Amino acid sequence: MSSANFSPPPPLVFLGENYHIWVVKMRTYLQAYDLWDIVETDKEPPPLRANPTIAQIRQHSDERDKKYKAMSCLQNGVSDVIFTKIMACETHK
Repeated sequence: MSSANFSPPPPLVFLGENYHIWVVKMRTYLQAYDLWDIVETDKEPPPLRANPTIAQIRQHSDERDKKYKAMSCLQNGVSDVIFTKIMACETHK
């Protein structure tokens, strides 16, 4: 079976209890989508060099968008009550 067809189920929703379980599952979920490194390091991709190729532009865009994808996963992985506490946050940190 090819790993290209792998699609993990939606993240477990954190309701305010059993955080120690949720955090492990969320970390694994983000790792499955290659988003965990951006959560840990919070690095911006280096700027594009002059005259980038289309492939370089796409890769740069994909890398830049990872922080928003991670933030979306985290926001969707919490209950509405918890979301109201974090919704003003502008980064995944």
